[in-house]
Amino acid sequence: MISQYKNMSQTKRDTLFGIITVLAIFIASLMASDSVMDFLSRMVIFMLFASAVNIILGFGGLRPLGQGTYFGFTAYAYLFMVVRMHMPLFTALILAIVLNLLLAAFIGILCLRSNDDMAFAFMNMGINTLLWTMVQKLQIVGSDTGITGAVRLPFATSTRANFYLCFIVSAICIFLIYLFFKSPFAKVLKGSRENLERLTFLGINTRNVRLIAYIVSSFFCGIAGLLYAMRNMGAFPTMISSNTSLDGLIMCLIGGMYSFFGPIVGAAIITIINVQLPIITNYYQAIAGVIIVLCVLFLQGGLIRDKSTLELEKGKKEIKKKGGAK
Repeated sequence: MISQYKNMSQTKRDTLFGIITVLAIFIASLMASDSVMDFLSRMVIFMLFASAVNIILGFGGLRPLGQGTYFGFTAYAYLFMVVRMHMPLFTALILAIVLNLLLAAFIGILCLRSNDDMAFAFMNMGINTLLWTMVQKLQIVGSDTGITGAVRLPFATSTRANFYLCFIVSAICIFLIYLFFKSPFAKVLKGSRENLERLTFLGINTRNVRLIAYIVSSFFCGIAGLLYAMRNMGAFPTMISSNTSLDGLIMCLIGGMYSFFGPIVGAAIITIINVQLPIITNYYQAIAGVIIVLCVLFLQGGLIRDKSTLELEKGKKEIKKKGGAK
């Protein structure tokens, strides 16, 4: 059985892993109480968020220290239009997504102006911190108490129905990210991660490549934020804080940023740590810290690595052995 799995192509492995994951969550939901449903909703939403973050982290090689901006901004825009402006739900949904894309394009152009990884990381984080401070202080968006209201869609008002909405939308979005992952554009994006200068010499506008990837990532982060706002029936400053961005990075780091399903596994682990472990111990954050340290020291590729990454690591080890033998 194990040998058959090893001999599978990466596409077949991904298909098998995806089917098992979807079936496991669906079967668990059939027997779950409302509290477990609520937990599963959070888990699938952060699976989508982590997958979206990984578009520019694992695929693009950038350091996205501010993707919580789009997770929280889209939620706030949606709540503001529904609760404060009394817009219809579906109109507010579409407008919130459009505003999110416009914000992503503006910030992306600003942060990628120099096409430097470090400048991108800190400008992204700085803008994220600025927006978080604004939503905490401005009374029009509820300051530190946020905005709450009945913002669930008419066919998904109950906890169970809302879970299935989150589950289906997240599954569809993750599948779309997978198609993006397999596209020729993604190969160019990975090339910018490995050797930016070489792509530049070939005549490829790497800044535009990264900008498109950034906007795509921000779009899916915004979708995750909308689902989270519906789950919580509110938008709160923690959703737009740097902690949300950091959680997305940690999910990718633990699960494996160079594997498509790595962030999904990382999201499940971090969600369990953040939601279930506090019931058992007050030191749950210390446990998360230990896991991060162990991953950095012994599993730098994360828990899950795809076939090509494993073959590359094997090749590097063989080269080192030959070098040592000489």
